Formats: sequence, structure tokens, C-alpha cells
Amino acid sequence: MNHSQKQDQTASRVVIIGAGVAGLTLATLLTQSGVDCVVVERRDRAYIEQRNRAGVVEARGVDMFERWGLAERLLAGPVAQTIDYRVNGVPEVFTIDVEGRQPSRFCTQQMLVNNLLHVLLDEMGGDVRFETTDVVVRNEDGQRPSVSFSDDEGRHEIECDYIVGSDGDRGVSRASIPDGVLTTYHYEFGYAWLAVLVEAPVVGAAIMAPSDHGFVGQLPRGPQRSRYYLQCELSDTAEDWPDERIWKEIRLRLNDDSIQAAEVHEKFFVPLRSVVHAPMRHRNLFLAGDAAHLVPPASAKGMNLALFDVDTLALALVAAVRDGDAEALDTYSDTCLERVWNYQDFALWMTDTMHNAGDPTQHGTFLQMTARARLAQLHASPTAARLHAEYQLGLN
Repeated sequence: MNHSQKQDQTASRVVIIGAGVAGLTLATLLTQSGVDCVVVERRDRAYIEQRNRAGVVEARGVDMFERWGLAERLLAGPVAQTIDYRVNGVPEVFTIDVEGRQPSRFCTQQMLVNNLLHVLLDEMGGDVRFETTDVVVRNEDGQRPSVSFSDDEGRHEIECDYIVGSDGDRGVSRASIPDGVLTTYHYEFGYAWLAVLVEAPVVGAAIMAPSDHGFVGQLPRGPQRSRYYLQCELSDTAEDWPDERIWKEIRLRLNDDSIQAAEVHEKFFVPLRSVVHAPMRHRNLFLAGDAAHLVPPASAKGMNLALFDVDTLALALVAAVRDGDAEALDTYSDTCLERVWNYQDFALWMTDTMHNAGDPTQHGTFLQMTARARLAQLHASPTAARLHAEYQLGLN
């Protein structure tokens, strides 16, 4: 879109801050529904397209995209129906299956974002403003909301009816809300993951593996790459983890000396924590995705919670803009927070189980053995297996 033809002051029904999965999905749903919206993003398009993140769209998310008629254009990749829960390298494959429900899909966030950009911009003619700076949110009582920003063509202000903050944990959206409006709940797990993207595909099922030497996981990130996650100290840095140590620890924790070293493309550290900001609305500003909540990556629910948020919000915004019915907007926060807290419980279960079942120096041998008994129940008890599968598929 030629932005030089736009006035410095424009108007839209909805302004979305952040062009990650949450923002782009919401913009696509609104644009398809005939609701005018603009996405404001600080990064350039190439960065957004290349950023590599989480890779499983749960069954509930697949159902969502099918309901909106977008699944065939947006989702790709094989089904995600098994997890190999290994303890000290012993394989125990768990099948994620609930009768009558379709499986989740391995669809990397990078692939989903690229598909969303293609559908939104190239097919629907949507409006995404990349490389913006100095974003300012105006959301005062009694005034029409607006978002102002700068780009290489100058300063712009977009007046709107609603603002959606989907710009992550450190974005300007939540920061614009006055002190005392939100209550923040947080839990720190006390350790971190080293995440490494490697040129080595997952062979068989995704791996989640507690061991006496610490946790390691391997999840697919496309046909030829995967991401390893290794439990580490909060104080660790990249200098503490040269490539040689990474592969040594992977072999040790998986009890498999046959694993060959491969090219390491990137390394970063993820402190394990859970955060909830409530309510997810202030006046005409609505928070979605990581701007409203964080879950530790062991649960693989961050992207899926964001998809639930924007599905709920899209339906509510369409009702408000097209039909003048704001009831769903008024209940948006309560609707989303019910699922957020449910997923936080699952994230706590997954994270504690994966780490307590491993290195006993973390929380002691007693919790190690009870966590391993919990994992064993997934294979011994149909009731435990079904509940776990329902959480994995997003049916709870």
C-alpha cells in the first residue's frame, strides 16, 4: 500500500499494535469480516517473516481456523499426535488422542505468520504499517481513541473505535495503562531453558525428556530443523554454552551417544515463569496474547492462548462494529481469563513434572519420584491419559 497517499491523520475502526501471530490473525479475521483495521508494527516485514517461534497449533486452534474458513490457506505441516516422554533416555511414546476430535498440527509460528501475511496483505489488501517508532496510545475517558507513530514518511495519527494491544510482554500497549488498573499475578520457577535452533530434524515424535542430569526437549521447527531446549541456570549466558557443551549435554540427558552434532543457528535463554495481567481491557484498549499473559514453554500454550484471545475478540469486535452489540466486548476479559487460568494450571503441571522428574538436586528425590509416578500414570491410566490429551488438544 502506498502510504504517501495517506493523510497524517486518518481513521479506522480498529488499530492493532503488533504483527505477531495474535495481531495478524485478528487483522485477518476482521478484514475478512469487513471490519476496517490497521496493524502497527515496529519491525520490518523481513524480520517478522524470518522470526522462528513455537510450532504446534492445538486442535482447538485448527477448529478455529476451519470455522473462519482459513485452515487450508494458513495451516501446513503434519499432525502432532505423539510425544515421547523419556526418563533417562527410555522412550515412552504418548498418543494424544480423544475419540472424535482431530489432532493438533505441527505448524511453526514462522510458517503461520508468513501465511497470514500473504493472505492479509496479498489476497485481502490489508493494511500493516511496518518499521514504526514512537508509538503512542491515547485511550482517555470521553475521547475517541487513537494511536500515533512515526515512520520514514513522518508522524501519523489514526483515530479509531478500539485499540488492540498484541505487542508482547514489553510492548507499549500494556505500558500505556495507568498504574493501579491492572493486577499482575506471577510465578517464577527458578530456572531457565537454553533454546538452540539446529540443523537436525526430529526423528519420530517430539521429545520431552527429564533425566538425572536435567531436562532436555526436542521439537520440530520445519522439515530439516528442530529446537532443543536444555534446562540451565538463570544466570547462564551463551559463553557458558559453547556448541561442544550443548551436544555433550544433549547426549548425556538423552542417554544416546549416537547423536551427531549439527549446525547451531541461534541460542537464547528463556526464564521459566508464568504471568497474568487482569483485566485484559482498559476502556477501549484490549490486550491479547503475550501482552496479557505468559506461560512457560513446556506447555506449548503461548501461541494457542493468543489464538483463543483473538478468536474471542474478533467475534466481539465484529458484533460491536457491524451490529452495535457490545455485550461480548464487555465479557471479553472474563471469557479469556477463564481459559488463561486453566492453561496456567496445565503449564504448572507440565513444567514441574518435566523438571522435578529429572535432576533431584532441584527439589529433592521425593518430588523426583512422585513426578515420575505421575508420568507413568499417563501410560497406565486411561482416565489420566484422556485428561492429558484433552489439555494437549486444547479441549479443556
